[in-house]
Amino acid sequence: MTAGPALADVGSQPGNLILRPASGAANLTPTWSTTDGCPAGYRGSAVISMFTSRGKFLSLISSTAYDLTKAFGGTLDGSMAAILRFAQVKAGGTLEFAVGCYTQVGGTGHYKYIQSTIVTLSSSGTSYKTSSPSASSSTGQQGYTSGSASSGQQTTNHIPGALASDTSGMGSTGEAALIAGLCVLAIAAGALVWHRRRDRSRLM
Repeated sequence: MTAGPALADVGSQPGNLILRPASGAANLTPTWSTTDGCPAGYRGSAVISMFTSRGKFLSLISSTAYDLTKAFGGTLDGSMAAILRFAQVKAGGTLEFAVGCYTQVGGTGHYKYIQSTIVTLSSSGTSYKTSSPSASSSTGQQGYTSGSASSGQQTTNHIPGALASDTSGMGSTGEAALIAGLCVLAIAAGALVWHRRRDRSRLM
């Protein structure tokens, strides 16, 4: 893991969140782990959240982890391609992934963002790499460093399942074409139903 660009770091332990593989094709779904546990008082549960380069919360992106007294890990909600697409990251853009340690189970209660890493989408948009956030703000005073899930972050705010399961790496043009095609099919189906009802009414 290399040193990353200077960003509005959210996690108080930059570099202590590890993705495996640390780099690779965007259609991969890495596993994740930490190098240490959550702090005392914040060991009810843990979930990874992603943030923009300016520290804005975007979404929860992992399964919920427990047994947090030592290093722990889990899986992401989807492929890197799906996560980066949901975040609307452009080629060459970056996100911060940070582990939120919560006081209660299920990602609820008060929280602190501890371990973190930077994810960068390649200039071609086909691969990703991770790096350690700048230590310039590792004291954790930016963004959502701490707070309460009941008054800030929504505990159910995960990326949609359809996007999470998509590993095609389809670009925005392809997605638009797909949506347009589905709309045409829906209109055609509606017209067919209308014609059938009209024909039946004529026979009655």
